[in-house]
Amino acid sequence: MPKPDKEERVSMTLCPKCCRKLKKPCDTYSFTQMDIPTPGFITTRYVVEMYECGCGEKVDAGESLHKGFYGPNVTALMGVLKKEGLSYESISGLLQDVHKLPISHVGVYGKLVKLTQVMGIERERIRKAVSRHEYAHMDETGLREDGRNGYVWSASTPLHCLFEYDFSRAGQVAQRMLPNFNGVIVTDDYKGYLWASQRQLCWAHLLREAKDFAENDGALVQYERLKTLYDKAKRAQEIRNTKLYDKLAWELEDIATCYHPLDGCKTMYGKLHGRAALWLLGVKHSNVPLTNNHGERCLRKVVLHRNRIGCIRNKTGEAFVNVFLSCTSTWKLQGKSTYQRLLKYALTT
Repeated sequence: MPKPDKEERVSMTLCPKCCRKLKKPCDTYSFTQMDIPTPGFITTRYVVEMYECGCGEKVDAGESLHKGFYGPNVTALMGVLKKEGLSYESISGLLQDVHKLPISHVGVYGKLVKLTQVMGIERERIRKAVSRHEYAHMDETGLREDGRNGYVWSASTPLHCLFEYDFSRAGQVAQRMLPNFNGVIVTDDYKGYLWASQRQLCWAHLLREAKDFAENDGALVQYERLKTLYDKAKRAQEIRNTKLYDKLAWELEDIATCYHPLDGCKTMYGKLHGRAALWLLGVKHSNVPLTNNHGERCLRKVVLHRNRIGCIRNKTGEAFVNVFLSCTSTWKLQGKSTYQRLLKYALTT
């Protein structure tokens, strides 16, 4: 608990049962409670002084002040609420209901559009950081724009998350996101990532599919062998023993061969046969994860917005995904306060 800001003494003078006057307290107890101030807002009138210097320069004392009807704290709070998936109407309603702040959903929209515009420089820093990393998780999910099918692509590292909206699901979008990227990409088995020279496929996807085949086509033994092989690969990463790669690759190929004759399991054979370099690259590069779980977790924020608002409408919606969500998702990964970071940019709008 934080140190108390104030202390209140709670006392009584009369007994609630018999109404007799109470004497001095015989004992006390205490507890600490956190609360927020009664919601409201403060209206400030700024009287800005102007000067004419002897050098001929006209000086505006309020040049650096945040202008407009609503201050930076309001703008930053709007951004935090929008990050959580609230619509502009819901944000407007909450501010009016809780803080008695008169603002329309159009006003909320306008402030967040301006806030997103000034955050563009932060997104570029994120893109460069992802491009320099030794590996990047990549994934994509659908998001319609004004009735047309579109996709949100993501490229992420443990501390950065980059989003890119496009109507195409072709691999060129992923390439455009990370120009001059020389590291390993961690992905699912989607063909849109075939362009990558170094690629680690996601074992979480593989094991889910193998489980389905085990339940429906009787390939339980091969499923158990794949789980064991995955555990061995993780152990090889932990002890950084790259010499185990050849042995693990042989085991993977043997599992593929055992899948081949089984009725209905040719798909699994195709996923495994001759592809040890894709499934076991992380054994050679021990820092590279064997699953794309991190990439999927980063995309959940987009899925949350899709479930709540359905789609985006225009280029402004694209900017919200590309810039706003890239920045706020990155700050979350870095353990930074979204409110404080948004406040910094709100002061410049």
